[in-house]
Amino acid sequence: MKLKSSIFFKLLVFILPLVCLPIALVGYFSIQASVERVNRLVRQEQMLQVEAAAKKIDNVLHNTRIDLTTITGLPLIEQYNLARSFRLRAEAEFNHDNIVRLFKDFLARTPSYWQLRYIDASGRELIKVRRGGQGGAAASVAEQPFFRAVRAQPAGGLYFSPLVASPDRGGYILHCAKATASPWERFTGVVVIDLDFERITAIVRAIHVGHKGYAFMVDDQGRNLIHPNQPPYTLGPESGAASLRRMLEDMTKGGTGWQSYHFENEDKVAAYAPVPALKWSVAATIPAQEFRQEADAIRTRVFQVVVIVLILAVAGVSILSYNLLKPVRSLAAATERLAEGGEAQELPVTSRDELGELTRAFNRMSRNLERTRAELVRSEKLVSLGRLSAGVAHEIRNPLSAMAGAMVHLQRRRPDDPLIAEYGKIISEEIERLNRFVTEFLYFARQAPPHLAPTDLNALCASVQTLFRSETDKRGIRLHNLLDKALPLQMLDPHQMEQVLVNLMINAMDALPRGGYITFTTTCQLPAAGRGGWVRLSMEDNGVGIHPQQQANVFDPFFTTKDAGTGLGLTLSLGIVQSHGGAMEVLSAVGKGTTIIINLPFCPVPPETPEAAHA
Repeated sequence: MKLKSSIFFKLLVFILPLVCLPIALVGYFSIQASVERVNRLVRQEQMLQVEAAAKKIDNVLHNTRIDLTTITGLPLIEQYNLARSFRLRAEAEFNHDNIVRLFKDFLARTPSYWQLRYIDASGRELIKVRRGGQGGAAASVAEQPFFRAVRAQPAGGLYFSPLVASPDRGGYILHCAKATASPWERFTGVVVIDLDFERITAIVRAIHVGHKGYAFMVDDQGRNLIHPNQPPYTLGPESGAASLRRMLEDMTKGGTGWQSYHFENEDKVAAYAPVPALKWSVAATIPAQEFRQEADAIRTRVFQVVVIVLILAVAGVSILSYNLLKPVRSLAAATERLAEGGEAQELPVTSRDELGELTRAFNRMSRNLERTRAELVRSEKLVSLGRLSAGVAHEIRNPLSAMAGAMVHLQRRRPDDPLIAEYGKIISEEIERLNRFVTEFLYFARQAPPHLAPTDLNALCASVQTLFRSETDKRGIRLHNLLDKALPLQMLDPHQMEQVLVNLMINAMDALPRGGYITFTTTCQLPAAGRGGWVRLSMEDNGVGIHPQQQANVFDPFFTTKDAGTGLGLTLSLGIVQSHGGAMEVLSAVGKGTTIIINLPFCPVPPETPEAAHA
């Protein structure tokens, strides 16, 4: 506890100031930067919306100018007037129909047009094409202001009227007109495009600014054309304070910007952009209080984050000290258990730092100690079993020989007796099985040291495969080879290694009752940089596999999972491999197969030893 308190105190004293002071400074400057950034982003967002809306409206007006110029420049209007002047009825009707089709085409491709008209010099509507296919009744517009204004325009001039309430449309329209003239420069009529102002209003109202903000549009005199709460031309520079008049003055001059102003007892800020076609201006306004709310919210959130981070820093220091000591305590407790002779247990690795490396090193040490302990126990068992098996095997073999001889004598004396023939065969087979068991038992008891000779492991694998070829073909087992052709000769005991391969081959075949494959693989690693090399031989099958609980006992003497077997095959194989200085490993999964890996030290043929491959 003293160590833990000391570390905790040091972390609080040294780390907390280093963490908290930068956090506080970063928080302060973040608040300032965030407020400024939010204000700038809100302004940019409003300005982008306003400029986009102004550009759309300007495009509508600009396209209207182009369409008026195009229509009045076509020979259709002139031909129509000439046909009417000379009373050419058929030709006049033909031109009339062409103009109607032309007007319909313009209506179809331009949603902002409500109707197109052609008015003669007397002010009588000769052609009227309205959206929806209804032209409406022809009327005289000679007394209407826009007609008189168009007649007063200089040749080629365009006229855009103020907003006009239209009962037929159910809203406001804008008369856009241009006069037509005869080849002798005589006034012949007016082409009028009635703009659907509701379409333009929809563009302005699509601007979204805050909860209480709104967009509006003013004309070249600063009067409102579009306002969410007022009809057109009801507000102007005289309707507000000096700050509003200054902003409207800049707007009517075609300015683009951002200004604060006072209107209806409330401070507001607005972004505005011009519509150059008619010197209009579009603006988006928001109450200054609401504008500051976003910045205030950012300021509050940043402050909250700073406070939370400071709290987390204090908690983090406490948790850090605990986590730093926890692995040390676990290592100390595990080391104490090992020192007292307890069972080794691996500790979980929870980090990749030095403590993690120390834990991994401790786990490796524990595994090595457990493996060494298991090998010592197995060695003691093998020594004891070796001594016992030598005596037991001799005591069993002599009676077996006598029993076999007596059975042969009895079969020869009574060859025609079916009972003796039937049971004699069974007894002889059992005597042979016991004799094989005793032979393996004696071999297990008298394991001789290996007699090393130059040996080709690849050829040894091929020899064992040839030995079992007929049996594998009968069982539907395929043999595959992944042999390293560059594998040099090794100093091994070929007879003992062949016995190992035979034992492994028998086990692999027994694990494939329905057929499958067995793969032989050889690889080697030459010595380099002061490290010894190794040779690896593996045999893999896709058989039934070994249960995880049984894998720990596969090398124990007399342990077997088969109905018929001595349980000495893997034990003998392990002893032979270990006598060569190698190791054997079993990797298995139930239902997927088993792989036996034999690792031998690299032991090439000395230069003075004559090379002779063993088959």
